[in-house]
Amino acid sequence: MAKDTRAPREILAHIVSSRVALTSAIFGLSDAELTAPGAVGKWSVKDVMAHIGHWEEVCLEEFQIHLRSERSGKDYRDALALNDQWEAGLQALSLQQSIALFETSHYQLFGLLSALSPEQWSNYIRIWVPGATWHHFEEHSEQIRARRQGLS
Repeated sequence: MAKDTRAPREILAHIVSSRVALTSAIFGLSDAELTAPGAVGKWSVKDVMAHIGHWEEVCLEEFQIHLRSERSGKDYRDALALNDQWEAGLQALSLQQSIALFETSHYQLFGLLSALSPEQWSNYIRIWVPGATWHHFEEHSEQIRARRQGLS
């Protein structure tokens, strides 16, 4: 994936706008609608929220390691295999746990990104950010909107 060369404030603004679109797609769904399978494949919206939260949690951990000038040694290139590996654990979360993961991991990651100096926006961070944030948000918000339109 290519790095984003925009100024950090522009990247942060893109993260905010895509996150607002995602939360808008979710807003107003009942507990039954949030937990019904089929929003994205067999996943419910709750599962999608846990999935996004988990990836932001992974991203936050990787950035913290990177900012200490260390390497985690973990390989995240096969995202689909990782999603499959994590799926059962994330689906086992309650609705409230999924919401907490979705919200908390985002605010922690966004807080870290907001606090970075311009020099800390390394190639590593610039390459990870789109996939862990707005590309992910946009992909799943479109799927959730499509599912909502199909239900109405």
